[in-house]
Amino acid sequence: MIASAPTQAPRRVLIVKPSALGDVATATPVLRGLRRTYPHAHLAWLVSRTCAPLIAHDSDLDEVIPFDRQGMAAPWLSPRAARLAAALLRRLRRARFDWVVDLQGLLRSGIFTAATGASLRAGFADAREGAVMFYNRRVRASARHTVDRNIELARRLGIDARRGDLTLQVTPEAGQFAHAFLQDHNLRPGAFVACVPPARWATKQYPPRHWRRVIAALAHWRSVVLLGAPGDQHLCEATVENLDGIINMAGRTSVEQFVALIAASSGVVCCDSAAAMIAPALGVGVVVMIGPTRVERTGPYVRGRAIVADVPCRGCLKRRCSHVTCMQMIDPADVIAAAREMFVEGTNGCHTAS
Repeated sequence: MIASAPTQAPRRVLIVKPSALGDVATATPVLRGLRRTYPHAHLAWLVSRTCAPLIAHDSDLDEVIPFDRQGMAAPWLSPRAARLAAALLRRLRRARFDWVVDLQGLLRSGIFTAATGASLRAGFADAREGAVMFYNRRVRASARHTVDRNIELARRLGIDARRGDLTLQVTPEAGQFAHAFLQDHNLRPGAFVACVPPARWATKQYPPRHWRRVIAALAHWRSVVLLGAPGDQHLCEATVENLDGIINMAGRTSVEQFVALIAASSGVVCCDSAAAMIAPALGVGVVVMIGPTRVERTGPYVRGRAIVADVPCRGCLKRRCSHVTCMQMIDPADVIAAAREMFVEGTNGCHTAS
């Protein structure tokens, strides 16, 4: 069934977008649009426990339903995982949602969507792993960028979602953390560049030797703060070894604090990772080095520069590669020039450089 705008306003709506951090950020326009269109509806979000801190405090959200991805792995093999899965499915059924909007589009999210028994179960017509079988409203999105696809799906359901709705909120506690951080390091808001070397795929990683050139150059114009998850500490330490004046916060922040530090920065330099979507959602410019992924789908949104190498295999979407030429060939000088233009000279806008 192709999507058409429902006629009856929902009382209870569930967004299904469990992970990852950057992907959750791209779904915020759907939340904003729902709140604008149905101000009195109860809005819930099914999200992984690791990503929940990104949105749990959001003023437009009434409820977070945490999904324990690791705890529920292989429920057919683990009695504990089976119990957790059954408990979540019961919770979803008992919540009596009128609408469910599945923005993940995978088998597991489709099962969650079906478990609700909602009268409207919407998702993308090109969802993978057979998830479409669980929807009764299927949207054939024509937009290319992930954010625009989410907005298009919402609009096809009569939800007033807008491009400017890509926004995240900083918690008061995280804001206080960022304020204390600035004071401790004698920095003003917007007086430092946040560099985020890690990426989830090995093929998305920018070579450490290139990162060193970029970070060393940036440090001449702005203070540089390194950010990353706890598992990224070794990578970040090795990247800036023997470089002076770098503030390494990798592995030393919570998700909320990570967001707050990005919000306090003058801009972000990163690979195609969560920071590339979190930054524009905070009104912060971003320079993103992109190789195996596709700029038109996950590149910078509204404010940013995508730096790519002109190689034929670019955008292959492979998580493993023996040479990663697409990232190796991105010239640090191009990254430095884009960062200087955006964060020092103050030029905004979105484009791709190769």
